[in-house]
Amino acid sequence: MEYVIGIDGGGSKSHLALFDINGNLVDFGHWGSLNHESFHGSFDHLHGEIDKFVKQILDKNGLNIDQVVSAVFGMAGVDTKWQHGVISEIMEKIGFKKFMLTNDAFLGIPAGTPTGIGICAINGTGCTVVGVNNKGKMLQIGGVGYISADYGGGGIMGRIVISTVYEEILRKGETTLLTPMLFEYLNLTNKYDFVERIYEKFGDKSLSIHTCGRLLFEAALKNDKVALDILRKVGDNYANGINAMIEELEFDKVNEEINIVFAGSVFVKGAHSMSIDTIKERLGSNFPTCSFKYTVLKVPPVAGAAFWAFNNLNIEDKTFYYNKVSAQLTET
Repeated sequence: MEYVIGIDGGGSKSHLALFDINGNLVDFGHWGSLNHESFHGSFDHLHGEIDKFVKQILDKNGLNIDQVVSAVFGMAGVDTKWQHGVISEIMEKIGFKKFMLTNDAFLGIPAGTPTGIGICAINGTGCTVVGVNNKGKMLQIGGVGYISADYGGGGIMGRIVISTVYEEILRKGETTLLTPMLFEYLNLTNKYDFVERIYEKFGDKSLSIHTCGRLLFEAALKNDKVALDILRKVGDNYANGINAMIEELEFDKVNEEINIVFAGSVFVKGAHSMSIDTIKERLGSNFPTCSFKYTVLKVPPVAGAAFWAFNNLNIEDKTFYYNKVSAQLTET
């Protein structure tokens, strides 16, 4: 029996999906970070982590790597050609012969549409917009922190909450519900202890920056103007990236339905729709002749890696494999 593997290697968690050649899910594995940028040992450490992850799944099922006829890896930290080259060498050393490597953000496109063509906006740990056009050209906008002036992602949004509260209490900024919410989370009563408490909790790692980010949605649900403005600005940032993607990849604005996939925990699980609503409003205004199909991703992004792995085998019935992969991974 031959098999395909899809891996979603994230900055905080990773997944591996193993399918047989007929599209049956054989195993689904969980791992921690597979981003070389999060390891002190960088690429050497990454090599060891991927090797252990893959061997764990193959050994568990009595398989060897020669039985894997196609694999796709969507990896955080694949932002440059140099990084792509180094990590490709790692995959070859582990024993993969036929594989495709890309940034993990691209997995949202094949996970969200069987055509594998469209744009994916990721609002998870980080903030990224990626696209693939009908000629196979790929482009990534954002996802490299301060270099790309990202304004989105759980980490950045959590820091925005902290700085917004600082603005109110020490710079006479606009009053916001975020302040009492954050004070309660920090168990804080005196504004003059704010900075010290932040340093203290960062130091002992008891402060969750993502929890701080979730306060935005709680405040927005209570119609807090400041929180709503922040979420609207997040939407504007993503809309700018999608606008540019449509132009850069030369999508047909008249005859082509453009798939827009929303992925990442902030978009998928966010309790308020302001950011997504802003994106839709901006796109509709900027491209009045375009037909957009919007999808909020309901399957794990690793489904995109698995489907791409099947697609790279030049399968004829793409819809069959897409539906079969999606149905099985929805249940994981």
